[in-house]
Amino acid sequence: MLSLFSAPLHATSLDRFLSGLKTMQADFVQSVESQGGSQSTSQKGVFYLKRPGKFRWDYAGKDAQLIVADGRTVWLLDRDLEQVSHQPQKMALRGTPAQLLSQGEKIDKHFTILREYKRDGLEWMALAPVDKDSQIEEVDVAFRDNKLIKLEMTDKLGQYTRFSFSNVQRNPSLSKSLFKFKAPPGFDVWEH
Repeated sequence: MLSLFSAPLHATSLDRFLSGLKTMQADFVQSVESQGGSQSTSQKGVFYLKRPGKFRWDYAGKDAQLIVADGRTVWLLDRDLEQVSHQPQKMALRGTPAQLLSQGEKIDKHFTILREYKRDGLEWMALAPVDKDSQIEEVDVAFRDNKLIKLEMTDKLGQYTRFSFSNVQRNPSLSKSLFKFKAPPGFDVWEH
């Protein structure tokens, strides 16, 4: 009986979005709010996706971070601290929106669909990670005309992260070099 409510029998907005998606490029604005609701940070940059398994979050600014997933490893470059950390991709992405967007597997392998709804003229879907060790509590994704517009997530510490996407390009030609990573000379490199 429960399975009837956890997975819709029709194609969802997320299914439609992921169908035929090979690459994506979009500008993003990210905001993070602490549990108390106070705005703590706001950043922007460019997001690149190559399915399956590769993505790049290129944050703007001289000291901004860079996150690259090459299919095996997720690399985090912190220019301000002059350090690089890395982690096996399977472990790093458990229950995250990056796993949801980048993997070529069925949605229900890693997420339970909680509900579908409309808000602000967008088609929304709320999901919960299947992996109980995930630090993410809930992921909400929103689409308009089969384009990713918003992505929101709440972690287990009550922190709320919101991404707004613009200039979304579906299946553009992307250079392979975007998904390769090499630590800059002089940076400390450590495994997370």
